[in-house]
Amino acid sequence: MNRGAFQREVLRIVVITVGGLAAGWSMDYPLYGLLAGLAVSHLFSLRNANAFYRWSFRTGPAPQDSGLIGYGTDRVIRREKTLKNRLLNQAKLLQRYNQGIESLQDGVIILNEEGHINTFNGAAARVLRLRQDDVGQHVKNLIRAPQFVRFYDKGDFSEPLQFELRNYVLQIQVTEFGLDQKIMLVRNVTERKRVEVMRQNFIADVSHELRTPLTVINGYLEMFNDMEVPTPMVRAMKQMKSQSERMTNLVNDLIELSKLESASSERSRELFSLSGLCQQVIGEMKGFSETAKVHFKPVDNTKFMIEGFEAEMHSVLTNLMTNGIKYGSNEEIFVSLSTSDRGIKVSIKDKGPGIPPQHLTRLTERFYRVDESRESAVGGSGLGLAIVKHALEHHDSELEIESIQGKGSTFSFVIPSLRNIDKV
Repeated sequence: MNRGAFQREVLRIVVITVGGLAAGWSMDYPLYGLLAGLAVSHLFSLRNANAFYRWSFRTGPAPQDSGLIGYGTDRVIRREKTLKNRLLNQAKLLQRYNQGIESLQDGVIILNEEGHINTFNGAAARVLRLRQDDVGQHVKNLIRAPQFVRFYDKGDFSEPLQFELRNYVLQIQVTEFGLDQKIMLVRNVTERKRVEVMRQNFIADVSHELRTPLTVINGYLEMFNDMEVPTPMVRAMKQMKSQSERMTNLVNDLIELSKLESASSERSRELFSLSGLCQQVIGEMKGFSETAKVHFKPVDNTKFMIEGFEAEMHSVLTNLMTNGIKYGSNEEIFVSLSTSDRGIKVSIKDKGPGIPPQHLTRLTERFYRVDESRESAVGGSGLGLAIVKHALEHHDSELEIESIQGKGSTFSFVIPSLRNIDKV
């Protein structure tokens, strides 16, 4: 409180009251004079208060007073001016934010806690064909793709969703902010998808075209093996046959990887026994290596009937067991099935030299090599774990790798419980 205004207010009351007292004293009625002075000072204060009240509702001018009412009015005027400046700055800042959002090539949709649309930018309106009167509608009423509805109802927004809607391929990422708000980014990846499909088709076409000359080369090499050739040519023939087989494996892996990348996880699934498939692949491993021993540990002879894609799961198990044998020094590998709250866990463990930790996160990249010299010695296309990664994605799973140098490695994955149809 301003001390000067307070003093002036008190001084005014004192002067009016003393004046009334003096007038009453002169007429031999000092008490009446005192009361009259107090009443006048009070009426004066009520007049100023009424003027302040009317001014606060914009029905009258600001009160002109040197006391507390005047001081209070001046303070309100100053605060109102400051608030207006702040609101103006906030409005300009909000306008810049809106202009920035409108300039984005990606669609932006703001949702409330229940999923109703609060606002959206022009890019979202163009891609999703939204109109201004769609504000307040639930987002699932406007994006009716089954993949999006399942994605939104699941409530797990840690990974983006990619799906087709009309003539577009869209990628959607939902982020929660505040207590009850969500922001949904809609990206048009149609062109990127088209280029990706072209790349996949190119790799598949080239791989298919390479099969014919490789078949011819392998045929002639086998024919030469049955013939007597000069001794200096024997070593060359072996190297040619080894490299030809390596090239054939690479082409086959490229074709398989291309098929996995282009395959839709929404296609019809089949029912198969995971335990039986493990035993089948273990039997096939006997032809791969005569020295390696594969130990299988099932769970009480449970078959684990899985809903998925048997050929792809066969490829997963084959690649993991083959890697365990090749990089596990052709010793023992252990295959096990176990159950948990997450689902069915499949583990393939070897007793190899292990993998340095800096390589673990990159093992599923195409053609990634931990040790080039070692890779050339054991062979392999460098695509095995990339194939495993894509095949597991079609089973809502991912590859987990644990390795301790000098003690071996464990490759595992978990088939979610929702795909475990029955335990027989």
